[in-house]
Amino acid sequence: MSRNRVIALALSVLVIGSLFAMARVRGARKQVKTTEQIHQELGMPVQTASVQLGRIEDTIPVTGSIKALDTVTLSSKIPGKVAYVQYREGDAVRRGDIVVQLDRSDAEANLRQALAGLETAQARLSQARTGASVTEVQSTAAIRQASAALAAAQANLEKIRHGARSQERMMAESQVTTAKANLDNAEANLRRMKQLYDQGAIAAAQLDVAQTQRDVAKAQHDAAVQNLSLVEEGARREDVRAAEAQVEQAKEALATAKANYGQNALRREDIKSALAGVSQAQAQVALAREQVANTSIRAPIDGLIAQRLTEPGQTVTPGVPLMAMVNLTTVYFQADVSETVLAKVRAGQPVTVKVDAYPDESFSGVVRKINPTASSTTRSFSVRIHIPNPGSRLKPGMFARGSIVTGGDGSAILVPQDAVEERAGQNIVFTVSGTTARKHSVRKGLSNPQFVQILPPTDIRAGDIVVTSGHENLEDGKKVLLPGKPERGALIRQ
Repeated sequence: MSRNRVIALALSVLVIGSLFAMARVRGARKQVKTTEQIHQELGMPVQTASVQLGRIEDTIPVTGSIKALDTVTLSSKIPGKVAYVQYREGDAVRRGDIVVQLDRSDAEANLRQALAGLETAQARLSQARTGASVTEVQSTAAIRQASAALAAAQANLEKIRHGARSQERMMAESQVTTAKANLDNAEANLRRMKQLYDQGAIAAAQLDVAQTQRDVAKAQHDAAVQNLSLVEEGARREDVRAAEAQVEQAKEALATAKANYGQNALRREDIKSALAGVSQAQAQVALAREQVANTSIRAPIDGLIAQRLTEPGQTVTPGVPLMAMVNLTTVYFQADVSETVLAKVRAGQPVTVKVDAYPDESFSGVVRKINPTASSTTRSFSVRIHIPNPGSRLKPGMFARGSIVTGGDGSAILVPQDAVEERAGQNIVFTVSGTTARKHSVRKGLSNPQFVQILPPTDIRAGDIVVTSGHENLEDGKKVLLPGKPERGALIRQ
């Protein structure tokens, strides 16, 4: 460093030191005031606001999440291989649309087999009904025939046992008389023919005819006499036994026919069995059709695809999630309410909701449901708040803040929250009259994050000026320095 530069630097330091020394001497000569002296002279610096007359609502702040009532996860009821997947995340789906389609070949083959089994069962039922009908007709006819045969045998037996009736006897006698007259006539004719033959008046053939007629008349007469004898004598023991045997035989035939009628019960059992077979086959068909329907996994609600969890060619098992859906028209705000304020919350109360995604907007909601049990960890109660969601702007999972309106007053005396101070268990408010502070003991009513209602009786009126900042050390009657007024005096010693 050169000599000239060293001299210049030394002169500079000397000048600066002289200036500092002069400044300290001048400052020592000024009068220094304390903070208390300045406050007594100028007043306690405060911030103020006006008392308002207006509406205030009693609100409870809550936080929670946006959720959706209709949120479903789709899975398959049957194992299978994915044939195709129709939608991706964000796609709109209508209720009933096929979202995932499984391979149908095995299910359709099972359906065809079940339908064939149903046709076989129905054919067996038809055969059973036909067999039962034929058996019914045959057994009924057999019983009627056996009953008629038994009645005829019994009538014949009664006839034999009681002998001939008077009419039959008269008929037998008449037959004998007729046969005797015929015989007498034939014998007289034979005698004449013999005389003529002896005289050579007729041929031998004519004599033979007369002889034959006489023999026939004789036989008929003998038969009529024999029949009359039988009628007069009555039935023989052999005839009675034979008739009794016919009756027993007819009884056995009737018993056999009735026994065969029991086959109808067996045929009815065959029908019942065939009906059961048809019912079982129909159940198999219904199950097979359901399995075919289960290959098409359909949307149960209207909504949007939230997650696509499967791809074509993947083998799926029952219960494994394949798709997730959500209906954004059913979103709601699930908030947590502390047990200390739960008594003030009721269904139907309005709620103002804000979400971070739309910081400059508020959404209107209504309390719908209150969970009857509290959380075991937070001791808070879950409240469901319904929110209209036009345009589907609110999404499940969003964090939300809300204010539940539990009451209100349309003509309340309102002061800012910061104007109320608690001292010795009392709520106090300072008003400003000119430059003097006045203390008021007050009772608080409804409140929100901005204002507090002052309950009557009170001497605070709308338009009064209240202290909102700086009242911590104020006392009644003290002087205050309002905002915008210049301070006078020197430095304040801290």
